[in-house]
Amino acid sequence: MKILLTRTLTGILFIGVVIFAVVKDSLILFNVFFLFTLVGLSEYKNLLKIKNIHLGNQFYILALVVYITVGYTALWTNPMLKKALPYALIAFLLLFSVIALFHKKEGTALTYVAASLSGIIAIVIPFALINHFNLIEKGNIGLIAVFILIWAYDTFAYCIGSLIGKHPLFLRISPKKTWEGTVGAALCTLIASYFFVYLFPSLSSLYAINSLMWMGLAAVVIITGTLGDLIESMFKRELGVKDSGYILPGHGGVLDRFDSILFSIPFILLYISIII
Repeated sequence: MKILLTRTLTGILFIGVVIFAVVKDSLILFNVFFLFTLVGLSEYKNLLKIKNIHLGNQFYILALVVYITVGYTALWTNPMLKKALPYALIAFLLLFSVIALFHKKEGTALTYVAASLSGIIAIVIPFALINHFNLIEKGNIGLIAVFILIWAYDTFAYCIGSLIGKHPLFLRISPKKTWEGTVGAALCTLIASYFFVYLFPSLSSLYAINSLMWMGLAAVVIITGTLGDLIESMFKRELGVKDSGYILPGHGGVLDRFDSILFSIPFILLYISIII
């Protein structure tokens, strides 16, 4: 009972912070998710130490540059800059490998560069891309809808799986996730998304988004969110840890809480760019 209460209170506080950041203004959103990024990177660095992989402080400098380049949306609205930004970002990431030339430990350069770039691609860029909803008119409403879909799917999966779950979805990776919980949650989320046209009428009207389009978004969230959850479970199982961190009592770390959205966000933005 105490664990459930802790989990519930932490969840409410976490949702409150996220919703506040989304609805307040773009600068608040940028800063809040930059803090999440830093915490997530700290968890990532600590997890790598289990495999005796140590990332230096220059990793945070790399993360800062990438987060600002991708997440500071004013850059992407500048006609002179937005065409060059993707190429500049790739060039910068490639140049990061130069640091390996001065890496003191022999035989660790490839691991160091691979681990650093993996953290940037899997954590920093997805967190930064969340800010790209600010490039869309009424994008903050769309971002709230995305979070609701993700939270609803996770909640349905947990509740249904706890009640009737018997058959493991992926026994080798995550024995507690069941087919009953996953399929049941998917169906419930798809049904709920059908009514988003009424829950978010201004957004639906502005871009002529009908119920089937909302269900399409839900399908993207369900598929990519499940894959993201399983992939993080795979990494944690390999490292022999239950959670990525402990900053969120009852939920683990930031990477545990954002595993679905971090993997999903590029696919979600791609889908949105197609339907609008």
